[in-house]
Amino acid sequence: MWNCLPFIIHRHFDKDHSGKLNHVEFKACLRSLGYDLPILEEGQADPVFEEILNSVDPNRDGLVSMDEFMAFMISRVSENVESSKEVESAFRAITSGDRPYVTASELLQALPKEQAEYCMRNMKPYEGIADAYDYQSFTHSLFSS
Repeated sequence: MWNCLPFIIHRHFDKDHSGKLNHVEFKACLRSLGYDLPILEEGQADPVFEEILNSVDPNRDGLVSMDEFMAFMISRVSENVESSKEVESAFRAITSGDRPYVTASELLQALPKEQAEYCMRNMKPYEGIADAYDYQSFTHSLFSS
């Protein structure tokens, strides 16, 4: 599904090991991913970077957490996926059968630990089944934003 690259990149650019990227670290991170962001004098406006910050750091606390970074990366990957059905099919492939939820153990078996934990933090619990998560509403939320 998703690879480990976003986690590795986030950690690499997190120079103070705080678990969050400041805007300078985040800009360097984006450049490493191929974003064409100009090098500007301090205080000079960068409309492209500002637009990215509007989506990844809307509260403008000056920091980009791993969750915010992953949401940003997923939204970029989702742009290349034609429908939520494709993402749902990927989740369905890791479940034990055709059902609208995925269990914590299935996520942990199919994904790297940090990715599985990200999914579990961001997916709604599936009502009535312990340790199960609603991947369908999660997938729909990716495509509605």
